[in-house]
Amino acid sequence: MISQELLDDILAIRWPVPYFSEDDQTPRGERVAAVDDAWRPRTAFIRKLGAAATDRGPEYDPLLAALEDLVAIKKAADEQIRLLLAYGRVYVTPRPHTLETLGQAAGLTPSGVSRAFGAKEILAVGDLTGRRPAAAEINDHHPDLFSGDDSRRRCTWGGSKNNPCTDEPKYAVTDKSGTKWACCDSHLPGYLRSRPRT
Repeated sequence: MISQELLDDILAIRWPVPYFSEDDQTPRGERVAAVDDAWRPRTAFIRKLGAAATDRGPEYDPLLAALEDLVAIKKAADEQIRLLLAYGRVYVTPRPHTLETLGQAAGLTPSGVSRAFGAKEILAVGDLTGRRPAAAEINDHHPDLFSGDDSRRRCTWGGSKNNPCTDEPKYAVTDKSGTKWACCDSHLPGYLRSRPRT
């Protein structure tokens, strides 16, 4: 059985309720809204806890559940940070963000930024946004050039995650970061338009 004391402590640590001193000048409406905002995730956690306790029985531990939730949030945030770093470094034009400015914003060293993302993240940003970075080189398509299954079998230079191009790839496009994309005949003009002008 989950003790109320344990539950109260977890809620106080994970979702602290704002404290306003007697001489606080914050308008009453804002104080009420802040307290309400703090209680929403608490209420959701209690509901989730009740459902999980019913499913898993008395051995269910709310402390471990709170830690697992935070780890999942942290993993998702880390993934989004990697995607935003890839976007800022590879997709932003005409001048990408420097490793230094991205590092300052993300709490990383410049070398940490350069190691934080790779072709997987660059391709994922392309899928999510439908954008493509500036292209640098084109060769004939061959499945062995690609580590990801998508580029082995279909065009990834065109389309997006929600509307992928399903045409047969004919070319291997390399962007300025060195990431390879598969390209079909119909999306070849997009590659040509993205080439840097010399």
